[in-house]
Amino acid sequence: MVTDRLNAIKEQAHAMRACEWANSRERTDVFVQKLAETKKVHLELQSENRELTIRRKARMKEFLAEEAAVFEQQLNELGLAFRKDD
Repeated sequence: MVTDRLNAIKEQAHAMRACEWANSRERTDVFVQKLAETKKVHLELQSENRELTIRRKARMKEFLAEEAAVFEQQLNELGLAFRKDD
């Protein structure tokens, strides 16, 4: 009878530890999931910012090339052409 009760107490203690472990796992899993999502969003934003910077530089380069061509054309029309070294 004593052995049965000791076994029952051990089983209850084991069940309690398992329950505590599961509860702590749920809490940490939620934290880990949120942390992973935050990192994912941060990396995505960095990637988007890099891509946006590349696009802006390309557009600025196109704009400046067009502006230089217009400026050169205006100077040619005025007879003030300039020499370009390539």
